[in-house]
Amino acid sequence: MNTISRVIVSLVYYNSLVRDTLEYTLKKDKFEVNFYDYKRNGIVNEIKLQTPLKVFLDQNGEKGEELRKKLETFGNDFYSDTSTVIKKTADGLRVDHAQSVRIFESVIPLHEELNSIIKLHVNYARQNNQLDERIVTLTNADERFYRAVALMTLNGELDRQFEEFNKVMRESKGEPTPQSNFIQNDLNTLVKCLATVRQNATAKDHLYTDALDAVFNSVEMMNGKRELPAGKNFPDVFNDANIKIRDFVQDSEDAWKKIYQPLLQELVEDNKKAREAAQNGANATEEKKAA
Repeated sequence: MNTISRVIVSLVYYNSLVRDTLEYTLKKDKFEVNFYDYKRNGIVNEIKLQTPLKVFLDQNGEKGEELRKKLETFGNDFYSDTSTVIKKTADGLRVDHAQSVRIFESVIPLHEELNSIIKLHVNYARQNNQLDERIVTLTNADERFYRAVALMTLNGELDRQFEEFNKVMRESKGEPTPQSNFIQNDLNTLVKCLATVRQNATAKDHLYTDALDAVFNSVEMMNGKRELPAGKNFPDVFNDANIKIRDFVQDSEDAWKKIYQPLLQELVEDNKKAREAAQNGANATEEKKAA
């Protein structure tokens, strides 16, 4: 693996940890502590140790420092002992689902920024005849899988928030309340996040577009801009969207794992060899001084 490929795989690895933070917006009985620790280790240490990502940040002046601060803030917000969103406890992880929208607001723009950096590196490698075709396959697969995870988690949160909004409005006999206004603001934020996901997408295949269309059709129904299909209610609409999203998630995840896992393993082995070579060089220098 050449140098530019190592940097790209390192960036994709970090971005996958950012993406997988969306897991904590899902309503689950249990979250795996080991997977949390894996994400925490990468999010926190990749920008401290001498990794390709840290080298990139160091070499990019003010912009690199600005991004480093964003990554540090992200780590503090979701992967530190002071996080109010995700906490390790004696019996596992405690996730505050009342802050799910905060996760979306953090993950989605940060992922897109890292994604734009990955694209710059791919273009540089292509222009300089250093582009490994496996990297093209990886970045295309990573693009699709991210859109799938984003659509799945955002649609789930939209469903829950819209159901709660309708419940509150029924209880107030259709009159807006501070609680309904709060939920409405969250719904608006989620729709903006969806728009960001759509705006930055390069995926065009039918599994993606079918899932995307189903989600945005449901948003228009929520806003009263589109009628519900005959004989269907909102749970039906959200369920239909979930079926299309599930097909997209399964297809994109399989393709992503197939290319990502061997390239990540190759990166780990390359980094290990580089550290060993550096250590051997340092030892040889010390021996010469001693002689």
